[in-house]
Amino acid sequence: MKKSCFLSILLFLFLFCASAYGTELKEVYSAGPEWETFTHRDGTGLYHEVLREVFSLYGISVKHEYVPTNRGDELVLAGLADMMTCDDKATSDQLHMSRYPLYVDKYYAFFRKELVGPWRGVDTLRGKDVACQLGYYHEWDFPVPVHIRDMSSGVKCLQMVLLERSDFYVDDMLFIEDSIEKSGLSFNRLDYDAQEVGVRSYHPIFNDTERGQAVMQLFDEGMFALHKTGKLKLIYEKWGHDYPDFDSF
Repeated sequence: MKKSCFLSILLFLFLFCASAYGTELKEVYSAGPEWETFTHRDGTGLYHEVLREVFSLYGISVKHEYVPTNRGDELVLAGLADMMTCDDKATSDQLHMSRYPLYVDKYYAFFRKELVGPWRGVDTLRGKDVACQLGYYHEWDFPVPVHIRDMSSGVKCLQMVLLERSDFYVDDMLFIEDSIEKSGLSFNRLDYDAQEVGVRSYHPIFNDTERGQAVMQLFDEGMFALHKTGKLKLIYEKWGHDYPDFDSF
């Protein structure tokens, strides 16, 4: 079956499903932080482009509000946003993750070698102070006990390590490098190291309401359709991000 025919059949089924749920949607609302290459304020970025392509399948437009992660969750819980982009786990029983992620990547611990000593795997973090951007990481992201210190930005996390006020700065490597560039701080990179902590998949978060569940289903089915036709992979290649193994979700 040709891809165009396959997509047409999928779209018919999806739109029928949307009608069955009573979701005569014209616009959906997303919320979340501004992230380099993901959610630029000019409307470009991986997440913006993927969401537009997904919901355009149903003739639905997407409007985004730039807020911190925790505030994004609050907006979804209050029914003021349809989804928060993105997180690795829902932080409330009223919130649910989509089946398919928007992003999958490793995350790292950045540290001063002289302060921490030799890297011994993730157990090196045990009982240590870990600086993280507010709302980005939680206890469940670490296989050993750590003391999380929430900071307002990646630059603040970096400063905590450089000033030896925290043992580690944990983040996606892309964000660590972005924080170093934005900080403008001068330091000897040879004195520092970054080691892998784990791998996470980041999913949009939806409310457990009829509308929220309907929007989440549209998202998942749209992602599946774009993945199978190959159009989704082209968007990830455009923004220089690894393509998730969507068939494994």
